[in-house]
Order: sequence, then structure tokens, then C-alpha cells
Amino acid sequence: MTREKKVTITIDNRKVEAKANVTILQAARENSIDIPSLCALEHLPSYGACRLCVVEVDGIRGFPTSCTTPVEDGMVIRTDTAEVRTLRQEVLKLLLSEHPASCLFCEEQTDCKNFQGTIRKVGVTTGCRYCPNDDMCELQEITKKVGLTETSYPVYYRNFAVEKEDPFYDRDYNLCLLCGRCVRVCNDIRLNGTLSFKQRGKLTTIGPAFGRTHLEAGCEFCGACVAVCPTGALSAKTSKWAGKPDEIVESTCPYCPVGCTLDLKVKGGEVVDVSADYDSPTEHGLICVKGRFAIPEYILSPDRLAAPTILKPEGYDLLPWEKALDEAAAKLKTAGPKGSFIVVSPQLSNEDLFVAQRFAREALGTEAILSPVIFDLGSDLRSFVDLAVLSEPVDTIDTAAGILTVGLDTTYGFTPVGIAAKKAAKRGAILVTISADECNLDILSEEVIQSDPAKWPDFMEGIMKSMSGNGTRKKAPPSLFKKGDRNVLVIGPDAIFSGKRREIFENALTMRDSLGWKVILCHPYTNLMGMLAMGVFPGLKPGGMRSDGGLKLKDPAAVIDLKHNWKVGYFIGEVPTPQMPKCDYLIYENALPAPSGTDPDLILPASLFTEVSGTTISCEGKILAFNKASAPFADSKPDWWIMSSIAARIRKGALKYASVAAIQSEIKKSVPGFSGKDRRVPRKKVVMDGKAAVARNPHGAGRVMAPLEAFRGVPLHDHVAGMKAIEERRRK
Repeated sequence: MTREKKVTITIDNRKVEAKANVTILQAARENSIDIPSLCALEHLPSYGACRLCVVEVDGIRGFPTSCTTPVEDGMVIRTDTAEVRTLRQEVLKLLLSEHPASCLFCEEQTDCKNFQGTIRKVGVTTGCRYCPNDDMCELQEITKKVGLTETSYPVYYRNFAVEKEDPFYDRDYNLCLLCGRCVRVCNDIRLNGTLSFKQRGKLTTIGPAFGRTHLEAGCEFCGACVAVCPTGALSAKTSKWAGKPDEIVESTCPYCPVGCTLDLKVKGGEVVDVSADYDSPTEHGLICVKGRFAIPEYILSPDRLAAPTILKPEGYDLLPWEKALDEAAAKLKTAGPKGSFIVVSPQLSNEDLFVAQRFAREALGTEAILSPVIFDLGSDLRSFVDLAVLSEPVDTIDTAAGILTVGLDTTYGFTPVGIAAKKAAKRGAILVTISADECNLDILSEEVIQSDPAKWPDFMEGIMKSMSGNGTRKKAPPSLFKKGDRNVLVIGPDAIFSGKRREIFENALTMRDSLGWKVILCHPYTNLMGMLAMGVFPGLKPGGMRSDGGLKLKDPAAVIDLKHNWKVGYFIGEVPTPQMPKCDYLIYENALPAPSGTDPDLILPASLFTEVSGTTISCEGKILAFNKASAPFADSKPDWWIMSSIAARIRKGALKYASVAAIQSEIKKSVPGFSGKDRRVPRKKVVMDGKAAVARNPHGAGRVMAPLEAFRGVPLHDHVAGMKAIEERRRK
């Protein structure tokens, strides 16, 4: 391993070492030397727009910007001379001449703090106290650092109307400094290209070209532009007036198996906003719209279930927890092992899943442990799980020579995968997309194949034949993918829920096992790996992935009779769907009501992932943490607590758990990876015991919305206004 070249430079009479390929600004920050800057940001390329980071350098005329000037060995730099300070102050005055600055220099600027809850919601932002970014604004900090106490230039208020027509965030370009951060993060980091500079001179603004809305321009609503904005020009609708957070809690996104790291912003005991973690090794801060914006509205929905209720002839009636637990236990006990089943959400934590399988086996005495995975995939379960368990890490795409995507659009989900594919295409990798409609990866694709999903397996077969020298131009371009190259196949949700998924899965397994392709499966079942590790399938025990012979997954229909006349169904974090078993008595344990048309007999309110601690397992097998950020909503309880309490009433002494830590201690004894330093579960090839007998359950593309854009079975667009706007546009 070669050592990174270092140079020695002098900054403000202090000799320091720096990497040879960095700028003066980066070298200064690495050595804890502060140089004011607005347009520069750690993860963005150098730009030099704001001119606040000017310095003096021996041998260089004028005042070069430190964010664009690379260091050289022996360089002598001065960052805080009188001339530099004066120049910075003049530059800042010019910037403030087009920015409401009345509060910045007001001698009584703290006196109105007590009235802030009222004055900040006025229609026009004329100063800091009226701005959604007050106390979080970089311009406020820069003004103090530069030492500016007044401005001699008249303020030109541009009088732009605040743009509110798009979902998720508002845009007030009267506060914009034109630093270009949002444009650069959209184009250079997210590779989406929605934003650009518009107009010229004092009319210059930022936004999509040709007067389009963000929705019309294909914005992914990732929120990266909001995160990097140094002022209040861009602000999330739901947290606009929340103010500076009291606390930031690191956690994991629960919406898909990628396992993106999230920073939950807590104010007044509630999670009011979410931001990305650009230092995360998994997704490098490239989260999607759901992780960025769909959490606060979902967990704070006015429809949250607040207390246990029971269905009576006259309607629902409130119950104390003790009576609700007694009722659930009595019904399940009366039904017996052959009369009851549980349906478990794949978006529960590992701890909840572990308790769920123990509850079924030890309290109920049944193997009827069901989930949407079983009913959605039907007889294709084995091949699906085989592909999912051995799905490659996202960074496999980084070194790929060829990439084939089937049924994948990463506009509103799996964005780390999409951005990795875009970056690979920009560096020269071959990208081919197969989809039913236009997708966000098409613009960088070598070849775009749009066709009916029924033909997708044919194109895959054509590619396989062409790689072996038997292909024809009819089916696929014979020269794009070469045998021996590092090729990656990415299967998206549209392929998983198409009527031809069996053939797609079979082709994918052939490409992986016979042609050496790396396969990435983008599926919606967040904690599928946790379900397998915890034994949340009929006949599969915790630690079932330990076997050297592979993961032995039994055919559910060979273990239980899915068409049985069930007395009681217990839905844990999941909603009933038409393909699930019918029952005489339905227990519904969730955070939000089931969609209309379902009337559970007993409702038990559950806490959500921001309100309890736990873990989940990503598609790569990494064990990731859910960290508690707020108290449980109203009288809701953790899923594991509810199940344990019911179990204790069915069978005395069963499932005695006092905390999440107690559950984790038991998991470590039976599930490999939980007690190791790597915090990973092993991934094994799947071996299906018994002939697949679950009825095949093909779905059209419309089915994708249910599992992919739902949480715990409840559609996001029912409770998140922005997701509803996206859904309405997709239906047009």
C-alpha cells in the first residue's frame, strides 16, 4: 500500500502538513484553522462563488479563493490580515444587499425571541426572526466570524413569491445567495439535473428549466438541496417553523432493505425532521424521498392509534390494556393451535420478529407464521429468497463493466443503487435498462429497452445467448456485455411483481450461477434477512442460516393448510389483504388504522421505530440499529411487549421479557453474527424442502405500490401529503 503524498505549508505562521491533492481551504480545516466560506461544502466540488474564503498567498497576485487553490509544498498563506478582513466584509456587504438583513445588525435582536412563535409565520421574511432558518443559518455565523456590524449598501428586496406548489419543501428565493450549493448537489452528487440557474443579473434564480414544477421536471425530492442550503431559502414544509432541534439521534431507515443511516431531529420530544448522513458507509447520504420526508408525517399522523379498542355492535369502544390483553389471550387460547395464525410484517425489528416466532410456537403451539412475503411471492418464494439472500452489496456496481437493470426505477426508492449505476455509466460502464415505461436511468443508458413485462425474460435470454456467441440483434445487442467482464444484474420491484417473475428469477439465477453475473435484488421487504435469521417462516427456526448445507426453507403449504377455516388471525404490524387467510376473529396490532374495508375485532396500538430501540438487517447482512428518539405515542406499546404480555396470559411463564436488551441476549445464543464484532449474519444459498405448493400469485405493475410505498402495510400516501402528490401524478 503506497503512502499518500504530503506537503508542508505555512498558514498564519504555523507550519502544518497537508495532503498533496487538497485545496487551501481543505488543508486549513483539517488543521482546525477556520476560513469563512458559504459556497464550499465538504462533499461538493470546488466552486469559488461566494468569494468569502479569500486569502493571501506569497507569490500569487491578488486574493485567491482558498476553496479553488490547491496547496503546494512550501506555500505560505495568510488567512486573517487586515486586507483580507476588509475584503471579506465588502464581499459580505454585497451579498447582504440582496438578502433581508435587518435582524443581523439590530441591537435589540434578542428582545423579540419570546414572540418568535408568532412573528416567524408572517408572509414575508424581512429578517432573521421571521425566517424558518433562524439560529441555524450559516449567514448568521459568517457575519459574526467576519466581524461585520453594519452594511452600507441599500437592500434590494427581490419580491419573489414563495414557491409552494411542489410537495415536501417551500422555496423563498428572496433569501437565496446564489451560492450554487443546491445546483451542484443535484447535478454532481445526486446526478439528477433538476436544478439550474435561471435568468440573469438581479433576476437570477434557481429551479427547473422552462418554467416547469419540480414534479414535472423529474425531481426525486431527495431533499439534498434543502440540506445544503446555507440560508432559509429552502425549507421542509413539515419542520419549517420547528426551529433548531433539541437533539439529533442516529438511526436506520425502515422503508427498504438498503439500510440507509438517518439523523432524526428531535424537538419538544417529537421527531420533526430527518437528514442524511453523508459519512455513512452504506449509502453515503444518498437517501430517497421516503427516508428524507415521509417519516415525521407518518409517525405524527393524526390518525395514529392511541389506545386499545374493541368492536361492538354499536361501533368501537375503548379498552384498558389489561382487558385488551385478556381478550386477545382468551380468543387465541380458545382457538387452539389449529385454529389460529399470525401474520408478521417484514418491517418489524429483529427483536419483534424473534418474539413473534416464539409467540407462535410456544404460546400458540403453531407453525402458522405467515407474512406478505409468502403471499406476494407464492410458488416463486424459493428462487426469490435465494436471490435476496445472496444479493450483492450496492458498491458492487462501482467497479462494474456492464450493468443490466430489469424493472427498476430509482426516482423514489433505492436511490443509492440508481446513483451508483449513473456514476458507473458516466465513467464508461455499459448500462442497459429494461422497463415498461421511461425510467430515471434511461438518460445515461447505452441502450433503452421499453416493452411489455411479458417480454422481459426474452431479452434476458437473448443477452445470455449473445454472451455465449449465439445471440441475434433481435433479442439484445450482442456486443454490449462480454463474458468474463464484471457484469451486474439489478432486478427492480416492477420485475418482482410482474406476471413473468418466475422466468425472470430463473434467468437471474442462471446468469449468476453459470455466467458469473453479480445480482442485486431491489425488493420491498425491509427486514427479510431478519425474518430468515429469526426463523419467521413455517418450519424455519432461529439460526436456520447457520447450516453449511444452505438455508433450508420449507414450502409453507407443506407445513400448514393455508385454506384452513381459521378462527383467529393475529396481524402484527401488517394489514389484511385479499390473498391472506380469512378468519372469524381478527386481532390488529399496528400504529395506524387498516385501509378502509377492514374492521378488526380488536385493535392494539403499537409503537413505531422512532419510539423504541431495536435492530434490523440490511440486504447485505449488516445488523443496523433503530435508536429510540421519542416517547411512545399516546398509550401505544412496543410490539414485543404486546406479544409477551398476551403469551403470559395464554401460558403461564411464557415469554418473560422486560426489555429489548433481554431479547437481544437470547438472540445472541441462537443467531450467528449477533455476538460477533462484524455484526453480520451469514448468507447461504437457499434449499427448499418439499415441492412448492403455494398458489402462484402473479401481480401487475399496479401491485408494486402496496409493499414498496407502504410501511407496516399502510400506504404512505394515505398519511404523507407529499407522497399523495407523487402518487396522483403517477396515475395521470
